[in-house]
Amino acid sequence: MAKKMSFADKAAKKAMAKICPVCNEAIQYIRYVGAVKGDNGAWKMRSQNIGVCKCNHSEIYG
Repeated sequence: MAKKMSFADKAAKKAMAKICPVCNEAIQYIRYVGAVKGDNGAWKMRSQNIGVCKCNHSEIYG
């Protein structure tokens, strides 16, 4: 069974978050999946982890 996370554990986890140097907001990492056309003309799904903060939120989410 999983260990319950205490409030102190949650606060410590939030304190370890990376901060964006431009907007001074916490960076949240998401999995971005996009369609890319391959060499043979077929479409492939490409996934990557991207850090999202206040300054690039509109570029990623549209």
